[in-house]
Amino acid sequence: MNSIDELFEPYIQLEKAIMERTSDWIHLHCGLCTACCCRADICEEALQSAFLSKLLIKQGLDETELDNSFGWLTPKGCSLAYGRPPICHAYFCDSLLERLENDPTRRVISLLGLLIYHVGEKALGDLHLTEIEDPAALEKVDFQRISKQLKEAQNAFRAIDEFFQTNGRPSPAARNAMERIPPYEL
Repeated sequence: MNSIDELFEPYIQLEKAIMERTSDWIHLHCGLCTACCCRADICEEALQSAFLSKLLIKQGLDETELDNSFGWLTPKGCSLAYGRPPICHAYFCDSLLERLENDPTRRVISLLGLLIYHVGEKALGDLHLTEIEDPAALEKVDFQRISKQLKEAQNAFRAIDEFFQTNGRPSPAARNAMERIPPYEL
């Protein structure tokens, strides 16, 4: 992987897969919740980030479509098909996690939320891929590192799928793939 452009499609595919895996589960709870976790200032991060801004452009979106009060949030949920700040995937409220049947499932869902964060960790020094604001700096990103982390996240996603398909009994290889994603403090 030599160019930021080569990262777009696999990143988008992973992000969409994560959203698909969590969407039914989240909508069942979040649709009934009276306390909205989404904040417009977090949505603004998608505009400030050079990488996420490129993903918005791929969707035909720009800052004029960001609502000052609600960000990308609509009555049906987030309007972004992809390109959300990593915290949007990583944050699950306690009430949401409590609805899960057991601790292993809670850990796996929390891990699922960290995969997008993992992909961009330390892309340029200590900066996360989505924290880089200067578009020119995207060409200085450590593509080998990002490529490796993307593969780790993709493998962990497949392992998470296996976890759910086997009722919490993934293979040793799947457990190993999930263990490659460290527990981040966001």
